[in-house]
Amino acid sequence: MTGPIGIYAHHHGAGHIQRCREIQRELAALGHESVILSTQPSADVVLADDAGHGQSGRAMTAGGSLHYAPYGNQGLRDRFAVIAEWIAANNPSAFYVDVSVEVGVFVRLTGVPVVTLAMPGLRDDAPHQLAYRQADAIIAAWPSWLPLPEHLAAHEARVHAVGGITRLRPTPGIERDPKHVVVMAGKGGSTWGDGDWDEVEKHCPDYRFTYLTGENRVDDPADILAGAGVAVTAGGQNSIADLAVTQTPAIILPQPRPFIEQKFSARVLGEAGLAVVAEHFPPAHQWPELLRRASDLDADWSRWETEGAGRRAAEVISAVATNPSQAPTAVLTLADASRAAHLTHQVNLIPEGTDHITAALDDAPAVERAVPKSHVVAVPRNLAAARNRAAEVAIERGNDILIFLDADCVASNELVNHYTEALARHPEAVVAGPVTYLGQGQLRTTSPDPHPARPNPPAGTIVPAENYNLFWSLSFAVRAQTWQRIVAAFGGFDEGFTGYGGEDTDFARNLDKHGFALYWVGGAHAYHQWHPVSSPPWEHLDDILANSAYFRKKWGDYPMEGWIAAFAEAGAIEYVDGTWRRTDYSCS
Repeated sequence: MTGPIGIYAHHHGAGHIQRCREIQRELAALGHESVILSTQPSADVVLADDAGHGQSGRAMTAGGSLHYAPYGNQGLRDRFAVIAEWIAANNPSAFYVDVSVEVGVFVRLTGVPVVTLAMPGLRDDAPHQLAYRQADAIIAAWPSWLPLPEHLAAHEARVHAVGGITRLRPTPGIERDPKHVVVMAGKGGSTWGDGDWDEVEKHCPDYRFTYLTGENRVDDPADILAGAGVAVTAGGQNSIADLAVTQTPAIILPQPRPFIEQKFSARVLGEAGLAVVAEHFPPAHQWPELLRRASDLDADWSRWETEGAGRRAAEVISAVATNPSQAPTAVLTLADASRAAHLTHQVNLIPEGTDHITAALDDAPAVERAVPKSHVVAVPRNLAAARNRAAEVAIERGNDILIFLDADCVASNELVNHYTEALARHPEAVVAGPVTYLGQGQLRTTSPDPHPARPNPPAGTIVPAENYNLFWSLSFAVRAQTWQRIVAAFGGFDEGFTGYGGEDTDFARNLDKHGFALYWVGGAHAYHQWHPVSSPPWEHLDDILANSAYFRKKWGDYPMEGWIAAFAEAGAIEYVDGTWRRTDYSCS
C-alpha cells in the first residue's frame, strides 16, 4: 500500500479535529501525505451530517453491536459513500480514526489497516471492544505512567500511550499573573452559565476573569494560559493537554459526556496532584479557597508528557502504514487416522487465514483425505519428533506464530487472538492457555470450565508461570524465532522419549533451565473433545515406565507421579532397585 493516510475526525466539539491537525503536521514531517475527512467544515474532505435519525433502542445500535446505525438515515449513507469513494480513489496505506466505531469497522472492511484512539471513560461495551479488536494499533493520548484501563487489557500489546496531544506550543518568558483567572469551555458545551460566573466574581473581588467561551474563543490561547494564575476548564483531553504544555495551575470541572470520559480524566488529575477537581460547579463562596488551592498546587505538568506526543502518535500510524501487522500464524497438531473425526472439527473451526499443519503419525494419505484444508506431512511415530518436525515445516512455510494444539482439541474463537497478543507483549516467551474437557457430542462452549490443575487467568491477563511442571503440550504457542532458539538451546522436544508420556514435563524443565519465560494466557481457551479414556492409561503402561525411567535419569525425579501411584496401587508395577517395573502378575 503506497497511498496517503486517511484521517477521520469526529465532529462533536473541536478537540478531535484539532488533535488530527496536529497529527497530520507530524505525519507530514515524517514524509506522509494525509487527508482529514470529517463533518467539520474545516476538514480536507467534508462529509455529510448524519444527525436527525428518529430512531431508538435496537434500531439505533444494531442490537448493541454498534453505537449509531439508525434506519433510513440518508446523511449516514452519504457519509459512508464519500469515505468509500475516497478509499477507492486513493488506496490509503492506513487510516487513523478519531473516533468512531462505525467508521473504523467500515474502513477495515474495505481492506485498509486501521489505527484508532482509546478515549478515556468506561469503554467496556461491545462496540468499543470491536473497534479495539480490529485495529492494528490503538493510540492513547495520555501519559505512559497511567495504569491501563481494564477494558483495554486484552489489547495491551497494541496500545501506545503517547502523552497528551496539543496544538499549542510552550511560550516561555510570559509572566504569570496570580490574580488572573481564565475560564475555558469547549464547543461540546458546559453546565455553567453567565449567571454562575457573575456570582463567583462577586465573591472574588481581587481577581480578574477572562472568558474564552462562545464568541470569545481564540485559535491559540497559549499566551493567555501561560500568563494566567489559574485556568478553569472542563475535563476534555485537549484542554488538559493545553494546560500541561503551558504549565497552568488549574481547576477542572468535568462535564457530562458519553461514557463519563471527563470524570475519569478529572479523577486521574486529582489523584496525581496535577489539578484541583470539582465534580459539580461549586457554590460561589467556595471559589476564593478553590483558587488559592489551585495556585498553591505547584503541579508538575511535565508528567502529562505533551512534549513530542503528536510525533509519537504519528510514528505509530506511520509504522502501521509502512508495515501493517500480518504475522503469519499456524496451528500445528499430531494425529493418526483414528483421530480423523476429531481433527476435522479442529481444522474447520480455526479462523480463516490461519495455516494448519498436521503431522501424520501413520497413514498420511488417509489423514490428508480427512482434512484437505490442512497441510499434512508424514512424520515418525514419536510424539517428540513429530512436534519438532511440525514446527520445522511451519517455519519453512513462512509462519511467525506457532500454535501447538492437541488433535482432540478445538480452538475457542479467541484462542488465536489471545496467543497473538500475548506473544506481541512477550515475543521471547512460551505461552499457554487453559483447556476445558467437554462432554460427549460437544465441540465448544460459551461457559468454559478448564482443568483445575492449571492456571485460568481472566481473559486478557497474562501471568508468569511459577511452576513449570504445569506446562501441557495440549495447547501452547511460541514465535518462530523463539522456537529456533529453543532448538539451538536444547533441541526442542527430546526425541529420546518414546511412545506416550513425559516429554511435556521434560520440555518445560528445559525451558526453565535455559531461561525461557513461560506465561499463562487468560482467555486462550482450547476445548478437548470427548473420547473414551482409561484412568490410569493402561494402554500406555510400558511407554510410561520407559519414559519415566528416561526422565529420572535426566532430572533425578519421576514425572507422571499420579499415574505411577495408580499403577502401583493396582499392583501392576513395583519399585525394585531404584526403578519402577512391571510385576509378574501385571496386565499385559
